[in-house]
Amino acid sequence: MFKKIRSVYKTRKFNVFLFFVLLALVYSMLSKITSNYTKTIVFAVKPVDIPSDQVVLDQSIDSIRLELNGYGYNLAKYYIDQPIVEISLNDLDKVKSKYQWTKQRNFSDLQEKFNESVSLISTSVNQIDFIIEQYESKNVPVELQLELNYKSGFDSFQEYKLSKDSITVTGPNSLIDTINVIETQKLVLNQIDSDINSAIWLKPSENQNVIYSEESIGFQLKVEKFTEESIKVPITIVNIDDNMKINYYPKVVSVLYRVSIKDYKAVNPMDFRVECDLNTINKDNSVLISSITKKPSNVKKSRIENNQIQYVIIE
Repeated sequence: MFKKIRSVYKTRKFNVFLFFVLLALVYSMLSKITSNYTKTIVFAVKPVDIPSDQVVLDQSIDSIRLELNGYGYNLAKYYIDQPIVEISLNDLDKVKSKYQWTKQRNFSDLQEKFNESVSLISTSVNQIDFIIEQYESKNVPVELQLELNYKSGFDSFQEYKLSKDSITVTGPNSLIDTINVIETQKLVLNQIDSDINSAIWLKPSENQNVIYSEESIGFQLKVEKFTEESIKVPITIVNIDDNMKINYYPKVVSVLYRVSIKDYKAVNPMDFRVECDLNTINKDNSVLISSITKKPSNVKKSRIENNQIQYVIIE
């Protein structure tokens, strides 16, 4: 029983002690926030009211130390996050390619940004320069980054189509002058067996002051079933002298090619041209190499089954 009474007594004694500690802390805090202080606080510098046809490329300083006077509770908000002081370009003098804030001309404008409870006493700088440049625009071609893998028996026999082959790039001339091409994000398509109609995203600008007219472009690709065919094509000898006679064999070769099923009947030998160029003769052997110099636009992967042609020059 005595131990319980003693324990209660100690607990009450501790609670009284804790109460007075908390009371002292509250008093100390109230004392601080109700006292008047002069403090130097770092503010980030942000230009505003920038003309729509101009951009701020750089500024001489990014932050400024301001000496402020006020009660603690009025200054406390500046310690929660880094405060920002906005400087309107409308209030500044323009000197060539920059706007200038000077302590002599613009200090009073800065003072007006603080209410009656906080007063600005002084600043750490005498001048701030904002370097500006005019916006310009130009058209830049789009370069497609593409990887297509077709399902067996399918292919495309027409060029893909883009909704735009170029976009408008806007920004300071010093930044856009070196931009000669805009790449897309790489598009990888596998097991393709049907037409493609998709959007391809452009790689974003690396500079926030360079603006693209488009974020993406449309991509269309027609996909068809194909068949592999063979056709006999006569050989044409080129660069033969008028007084030269030549005999060669074979006179025709088999050309293998890939064509869509709907077009395979439309292909004929006259659509191809196979040539042997006498300027490429190797006198150490009696073989000419034939090559395809013309083919129809609706075939792909054409090749000669055997491109070696035996020849004899007749004296």
